Formats: sequence, structure tokens, C-alpha cells
Amino acid sequence: GIEYVVKNRYFTFSIGLGVLIISLGIVKGGYVPFVFMPKGESDWIIAEVGYPLGTPYSVTEKTIEQLENKAFELNAVFSEMSKKNGDLVVNTFSLVGKVPRRDWKPMELGSHVGEVWIELVNSEKRPSLSVNTILNRWRGLMGEIPGIDKLTFATIEGGPAGNPIEIQLVGQDFNQLRKAADELKAEIKTYPGTFDITDDFKTGKEEKKVRIRQGAGSLGVTMSDIARQIRQAFYGEEALRIQRGRDDIKVMVRYAEKDRRSISGIEEMRIRTADGMEIPIEEVANITSGRAYAVINRVDRKRVIRVISDIDEARANAGEIVSEINADFLPKLMERYPGLKYDLEGQEKRTRESLESLKRGFILALMVIFLLLASQFRSYIQPVIIMMAIPFGLIGAIFGHLIMGMQLTMISLFGIVALSGIVVNDSLILIDFINRAARNGMEIETAVIESGKVRFRPVMLTSITTIAGLFPLLLERSFQAQFLIPMAISISFGLLVATL
Repeated sequence: GIEYVVKNRYFTFSIGLGVLIISLGIVKGGYVPFVFMPKGESDWIIAEVGYPLGTPYSVTEKTIEQLENKAFELNAVFSEMSKKNGDLVVNTFSLVGKVPRRDWKPMELGSHVGEVWIELVNSEKRPSLSVNTILNRWRGLMGEIPGIDKLTFATIEGGPAGNPIEIQLVGQDFNQLRKAADELKAEIKTYPGTFDITDDFKTGKEEKKVRIRQGAGSLGVTMSDIARQIRQAFYGEEALRIQRGRDDIKVMVRYAEKDRRSISGIEEMRIRTADGMEIPIEEVANITSGRAYAVINRVDRKRVIRVISDIDEARANAGEIVSEINADFLPKLMERYPGLKYDLEGQEKRTRESLESLKRGFILALMVIFLLLASQFRSYIQPVIIMMAIPFGLIGAIFGHLIMGMQLTMISLFGIVALSGIVVNDSLILIDFINRAARNGMEIETAVIESGKVRFRPVMLTSITTIAGLFPLLLERSFQAQFLIPMAISISFGLLVATL
């Protein structure tokens, strides 16, 4: 009993310290993974489509229609659930030609983009069917689509801002940036549980690049002459203006419409030289095909490409993946491309900022608790003894998440900070009794044993009532409760272990 614990205090303390180290090892080893914020169940899934710039509207629309048809096929795929609670897919909504701004991504406009939203039956009516399972099945039904640049699937849910994995490559040479981004995407793809791996680099419309030949000068042709004549042929040159009432009507001279329908018509042009001769354009210029940049993103006047990825939290942990890539892969990548730098963005950046802020707040809370206790007991030792219950609360919080099968989140850490102010109450009651007994002449060791016996009931009742009040929240399965459950686990299990 309590007599054995008091008499073997050093052995008991060693056991407590060992359990604390084990609990921290459980988190470090990934048995209780840490995520910034939990992903709650969602009733919405978005599929975003992106083709090369200039793709006809009809091509994008066809893919959007295919996505909608496959979405409704989910009702048949999950037919057993549909029989119990009605159709799994309640409704669909699609956009072609526009993708609204979301997270770091700007709004996209053009015939090459589109998206489909599907509304699912309420998550409480499908407790055994997660939104990620539905999302992965929808993706599987679509298969490979030829010619598409991007097809990503995401859920609309409460949670952290930013992407689970987002690494920003910074440099001046776009060719280096693109090669480095491709290597980084290939590296991320090797981790199980990663999907929708992409970057924010987008190619523009198809273009013809015209470069003057070295011998063109001998014919009296300059680059300015070539550019001007190409513009006149396709855009036109104002020949005269005709007065129509109050309006001036421009008369433009240019190629016939049939000759302007294809950009390849440039290769068939004839260029007029300074002496009036007409020669094929290929004699004075080299013409190559390519694509322009749709947009060039910059940070501090330097070009950037962001590589992003989503993850399946049941199979992977974003923080662990980013840490491994940051430690092993990125330094080697920077050696191969010496002009580049990188920054960790997305949820990793938010996590660093929040943890730093929480650490400062936790230290401040401990200082305030210590000062309040020191002023009450007029001692610097007794507040430390009282606050030694806090690590036991941490042990309970970690093992509570392990037992409940939950991830450790920022909300869990908020609960641990709150717990540090709760668990000292029990120690406070015991220390107060020991001080009173010692003043009345009782030996310290005897007073410690008696405090455990006399104060056992009020200490247990105080803790049990608090835990009982949180217990219904632990069993709640609604979407709104998912963000509060980690805090409830930290407080209830932490208080239970600290009390025992």
C-alpha cells in the first residue's frame, strides 16, 4: 500500500521516471503520431481537373461529366450502406472554366480547368465508412485520363490551413527549379500513403519561337522586320479609316481567316526584304515550337515552385515524412542544384509556429503556478513537490491517446497545458494536510502516509467527477466533437494517472 511506496520512495520515483521516458518514446517512435490538427469526417469531396492551357472547353467538360457519372456509381459500389440510409451520394455540383481560390492556390480561369463537388450522406449515418475510403474509391473508378495535367481529390473539412506536405523551392533558373521539383515529387512518391503529388508550375499556351539566323543581315532583314511582318500577317495592319457617321472604321489588312487558324502558318510565311524581294521565312529565321509559362511565382523577387502532396493519415504521418526528407533528401538535392534554396511551408510551418507559441505559454503557466504556490506555502521546495504531479498527467495523456487509438494533436497539447493546472489540486490537498500534521508534532513520513489515507476520498471524488463529466464527450461520434475529443482524452486520462 501507501506505506510500501513511502518507504521505497526512490524505487517508486525510478519507476515513474521510467514510465515517463517510455511514454515519450511512444510518441517519438510513431506509435502515437503527432499531427497538427485532426482531420474530421467530411460530407463533401472535391475533384479538381486541370488540362494544358488552351485545351478546348469540350475536352474539360467531357472529363467533368465522367467524374459526375463515376460519383453516382459510388451508390452501387457501396450499395449495402445505401440500402440502410439512402444514397451515399446525395448531390453533385460542377464548374467548368473556373476553379475558386483555395488555400495558397489562386483562382484559375480558362477552358482548361474545372471541378466537381459531391455531397455525401451525413457522416453520422455512415460510421463505418470514412470519407477517405469513398475518396479513394472515386479516384480508382476514374483511372488514367490521357492528356490531363492534374486530377486531384480533396475533402472539405475543418482543420489546419495549408497542405500536409508543402516544400517551396527558390531560385532564379527555371530549368533547375523544374528538374529539382520533379526529383522531389519522385522522392515523395516513394512514401506509402502520399497521393495527389503535384506542383504549382503551369505551362502556358503553345507558341512558336522565332530566332533570326546569322546570315539574315546580308539580305537586309532584321529581327524587328520579321516580328513586324508576322504581326501584320496574323493581327493585321491598319490600311485606312472610313468615316461612318460619327465613327471611324478601321480597315485592317491581314491573312485570310483560313490561313490564321493554325499557328503553324508562320512556317509557311514569306518575308519581304529591304529590296522588295520575298523569301521563305525559314531562310532568315529558325522556328521552334514550345509552351510559354502560364504564371511565374516569386518570393522576394526570386522564382519559386511549390511541391505539394496530400496524405492518407491512416497510412502516413506528414510530420515524419517532411522530417525525413528535410534530413536526408533535400541537402543532397541542394548539392546537385547549388543555386537553389528551400523552405518548409504548409502544415509543417504552421506546426512550428504553433508549437513555439504553445511552449512559451506553457512555460509562463508553470511559472505562474509556481509563484502562486510559493506565495501560499512560503517555500520554494514544496511547490516543486506539488508540480511533480504534472509529468504523471503527461504520461496519462499519451497512454490515453494510445488506448483510444487517437493521434496526438495541437488540441491534445492544449489539454495537457490545462491539465497542468488541474493535477496540482490533488497534490495541494495532500501537502496542506502534511503541513498541518507536521505542525501538530507528527513525523513527516507518518504524515505523508496519513494524508494518503485521510484525503483519499476527497481526492478521488474530485477526480472522478471531472472524468465522469468528460466521459460522454469521449464516446461522441459527431463531426463537431472530433476536434474536442483529443483535449478530453488528455484531461481525463492524465488526471486519472496523476491521481493514482
